[in-house]
Amino acid sequence: MKSFKTALSILTTIPASLSSAPNEKTLKKSVYFFPLCGYIIALFSVISIMLISQIFEIDIMVQAIAIVTLLFLFSGGIHLDGLADSCDAMFCQTDRDNRIRILHDSRLGSFGTIGLVIILLAKTIAIYVLLKNSNYLLIASAVVMARLQVIFIVYYGKYFPYDKGMGKEIIGKIPIITVFVTVLYSLPCFIFSIHAIIVTVIIALIVFFIYKKCCLKLGGISGDILGAVIELSETLALILLTVHII
Repeated sequence: MKSFKTALSILTTIPASLSSAPNEKTLKKSVYFFPLCGYIIALFSVISIMLISQIFEIDIMVQAIAIVTLLFLFSGGIHLDGLADSCDAMFCQTDRDNRIRILHDSRLGSFGTIGLVIILLAKTIAIYVLLKNSNYLLIASAVVMARLQVIFIVYYGKYFPYDKGMGKEIIGKIPIITVFVTVLYSLPCFIFSIHAIIVTVIIALIVFFIYKKCCLKLGGISGDILGAVIELSETLALILLTVHII
């Protein structure tokens, strides 16, 4: 139960009531629950809007904005923060040490601002397109798939040479059984559309490419990169899921 609460505290703003700071063993086990947190976020952010729309007549664009807002609120914006920091670090023209320093700088730079604007606009538009065909469940599946993608990079990734951050306790340290179990209980996301399987594979390849770029420029990945991967995976999944609908 503590592992589940730890996962909730890492990936959501839902009160977890942790009695003490999690140790390395608990953090590793918490990874099992990352996609489950995706299900919970999808329930409150997407399914709730679907149910409300059955009672009240709400414009599709308003629904799309509401879903994006709820995704932000239930994740606490921590993934967007990681995305912004990652954009600042990865796109600046400097050496590795400065990139790592920028990654952990709380100030928002120009690349981070541009990245946030693009992601939020792309996510809102993609959700709007999906809602035109009432594809609420596909949107929900994208939320879960994004949390599944981070399992893969945590499994094969390596933490960059930096002595701070929770990421160092889990990156490159989870067993293959964690990947198997999380994939297994994420399978319901694929029953809504066979296209979702293709999308997941494509995104997994893109995430691997991003990982290689991070290794080249940073020497590895960190918790901020994991947050960025979740945001990018979620947005890419939403965009790719619209391809066969347009």
